[in-house]
Amino acid sequence: MTRDLGADRILAISPHLDDAVLSFGAGLAQAERDGAKVTVHTVFAGTATPPFSPAADRLHSIWGLSPDEDASLRRRDEDIAALGHLGAEYRHSRFLDAIYRKAADGRWMADNVPGRQKLAIGRLSSQADPLFSAVQEEIASVVQECDPTLILTCAAASGHIDNEITRDATLLVAREREIPVRLWEDLPHAMFAQGEAELPEGFRLGAPEFASVEADARARKFEALLRYPTQMRMLHGPDKDLFAQLDGHAGKNGVRSGYGETTWPVVSR
Repeated sequence: MTRDLGADRILAISPHLDDAVLSFGAGLAQAERDGAKVTVHTVFAGTATPPFSPAADRLHSIWGLSPDEDASLRRRDEDIAALGHLGAEYRHSRFLDAIYRKAADGRWMADNVPGRQKLAIGRLSSQADPLFSAVQEEIASVVQECDPTLILTCAAASGHIDNEITRDATLLVAREREIPVRLWEDLPHAMFAQGEAELPEGFRLGAPEFASVEADARARKFEALLRYPTQMRMLHGPDKDLFAQLDGHAGKNGVRSGYGETTWPVVSR
C-alpha cells in the first residue's frame, strides 16, 4: 500500500451502491486489516418511486427484481452486507441514481441503448446540475462527522454524471478541509474503455500508483462482490468471469505479482 493509504481513518465517497467495492474493495479490506477505520458513504442511494424510466424498468428486470419490488432498498441491503464483509461502516444518502431522475426539460436522464445492457446518460457539467450544491453540502457534513485522514472517491473517467458530481463535490470539500484525496480507477468500466479524468479547474492528477494487497484482501473483495447479486447478474456469469477480468486487469497494471488496484493522488493548483 502507498504511504497515504496507510491512513488511520479512511472515508470513501462512492457514487453508487457497489462502486467502491468494485473499484477499490481490496484496498479498503487491506486498510481495515491494517487497523484503519473505513467508512463508505454512497451518494446516489435514495429510494425511487414509480413511475420509472424505461431504462430503470429494464435494469430492474436484468437485476432479477419483480415490478413491485423496492430496487433501492434491495441494493442498499446488498451494500450493507458487502461492506460488512470488508469490515467497513456504511452511510447511504438520499439522492436518486440518474436512472430515476429527469432533466430540466422533463425528459428522463437515462435512455436504453438498443441491443445492449448499457445506458445512455444525459451529459451536463457536474456543477451545473441542480443537485450539486446539495451533494457538496452533504459530503461536507459526512466529512465533519467521520473526520477522515484520507478521502477516496472515483476518477469519473467514464463520464457518468453521478460520478462527476460525486468526484467534484468531494474535491471541493476536501480542499476546504485540507484533507488528502485519492481517486480510484472506475472498475469495471476501465477494463474495457480507458477514459481520461477531466478534473475541475484548480485540480490535477498526480502519477498513478498501483497498490498491491495481500491475498486475503483480494479474497474478501471478491467475496463482498458476490453479496451484490443484482449487479452480479450483469457483471458475472457463465460467459463472462468478472473475477478473472479483475485479476487480468490488475496484472496489466501491477509492477509485480499479486492483486492490487490503481489510484491517483489529487493536487490542488
